[in-house]
Amino acid sequence: MVHYILFSAAAAAFAVCAFWHGLVLRRYEVLTDRLSGASIRAVHLSDLHSTAHGKKQQKLLSAVKEAEPDIIFLTGDIVDDRKERTPAFELFEGICALGVPVYYVTGNHETNICGLEAVKDEIRNFGVRILDGECENIVIKGVRLNICGISDPRSYDSEGGYDGWESAMKSAFADIKDSHDYNILLSHRPEKFGFYHELGFDAVFCGHAHGGQVRIPLILNGLFSPHQGLFPKYAGGIYSMDKLPRKTFECVSRGLSIFWNLPRVFNPPEVVVTVINKQ
Repeated sequence: MVHYILFSAAAAAFAVCAFWHGLVLRRYEVLTDRLSGASIRAVHLSDLHSTAHGKKQQKLLSAVKEAEPDIIFLTGDIVDDRKERTPAFELFEGICALGVPVYYVTGNHETNICGLEAVKDEIRNFGVRILDGECENIVIKGVRLNICGISDPRSYDSEGGYDGWESAMKSAFADIKDSHDYNILLSHRPEKFGFYHELGFDAVFCGHAHGGQVRIPLILNGLFSPHQGLFPKYAGGIYSMDKLPRKTFECVSRGLSIFWNLPRVFNPPEVVVTVINKQ
């Protein structure tokens, strides 16, 4: 009987931990010799899917404020094509009120929105900078940053690839390798990390993978992700490539949405704060 009680208690504790969906403030630090001056605190949000309402929205905004960002990145699927847009618009309004630059790129769910350009205009009215194959140079705390972004591809070639999308990026970001600023890319898709590195970016922020849905700490970082399949390589966390011309790191957010039909296991929704420091 004692063993049964202990086993039941352990199983219950395991289930609580595995399916706990409280919001996490995830912190990373990366070092680079390409940064001069002060460190930069970037808050990264992705894959909200218009799901934050009421108290959840307030907790989300409180977590962003607690992180004390210098800049905020939104990497797609914040607005969902099949859900009410108000929660996403409330997020835009709340984070723009913090008075720091906010940059945004679309994900696959925004791409499917009918009348997307009108929705983008509404988003811009909050003060959000939407990037699509373009860059913006800014100076934060004396540090020169080149913030670039690319919209999610609208279609795929006959083999499900990204040929037209990649060609457009090569043209849009042809001068990145020669830039003396710290070059940051926002893109929804993490699986193209090698391509982003070849373009010459110093840092990349992505979403889309939802943390691989199911995680087992220290064993499995993700079970399945769209466009990566089983055991995705870039499910969530910090990744790096050290090949020439420069070192690149990629930060993949595990996202913010929770759906009853897609359980998250050991994979709570997260607000990511990445501190970029001079090496």
